[in-house]
Amino acid sequence: MRKIIDAVFPMYANHRDNKVLRNKYSNAGEDDESESLLCHIENADAINTDVLKQQYDDTFDIKDKLEDKAKTNVISITIAITLIMGASGVLNTISEKFPTFFLQWLTFVLLAVAVIFLLIAGIIAVKVLIDENIVYTVALNSFASNEATLRSDYDKCIVLNRKQNLIRNNSVYSSYECIRNAFVCLFVILLLATIPIGFQQTSIDKSSMHEQYSFTFSSETVSYLRSHDVQSVVEDAILNTVENESISGKSDDAIGIINSANNLFIKFKLSKETITVMMIEPYSVP
Repeated sequence: MRKIIDAVFPMYANHRDNKVLRNKYSNAGEDDESESLLCHIENADAINTDVLKQQYDDTFDIKDKLEDKAKTNVISITIAITLIMGASGVLNTISEKFPTFFLQWLTFVLLAVAVIFLLIAGIIAVKVLIDENIVYTVALNSFASNEATLRSDYDKCIVLNRKQNLIRNNSVYSSYECIRNAFVCLFVILLLATIPIGFQQTSIDKSSMHEQYSFTFSSETVSYLRSHDVQSVVEDAILNTVENESISGKSDDAIGIINSANNLFIKFKLSKETITVMMIEPYSVP
């Protein structure tokens, strides 16, 4: 369960882990062994001072590499957020394809969460470059002292710089995880936008048919429609008949159809682009 929480909220895991490392910093003065590398190595005296200097220099190389990664994250996040700000076309596509309240809000929430994750990733990366820009250097007086003092100072700085690099590494990794979570949200949005389904096709066809024809109703049908809310049912039934049976508008003959779903007999006439509803008669089924 903890791994799932850490994966979904990497910024929380980063804060927790770095807090543990910082506590080691604050307790370092109480325990000299906690900030010593040589005390845990047998025959530490056999290690040359030049080797310690190389280890010391390596901590700065690692620091530079981690900061380069943080800078790359900041640039990538800036580009990603700029592109997301122009994603209104994708949202419109999904709204037209899925005319449901739930999916429209789901898309909006996913996009908002993606932006939030990217912003958090950017903040964490910037903190690596600013708040975590801490290094421990060998004091100048150590070079003027004996070799034992210099070795001890190298030893201490190596340990502290390594811990600081761990904090940087945790932050950079958490920034990557936030970017990953943002891309997951964006992938779901892209999937919804590109999935090849015609959810709206029926309603679009009906809308185009309604735009193509105009309806007029005889006085007999108007009185019936006032007492029965079936106008949309009648219009849809007629349009379906016109579309499916390819009825020509050149004939003035009356056409009768039965709407079995609502037990209605409907009589209409089609003249060019005008449909005249002549009769609406309910019937009962024995």
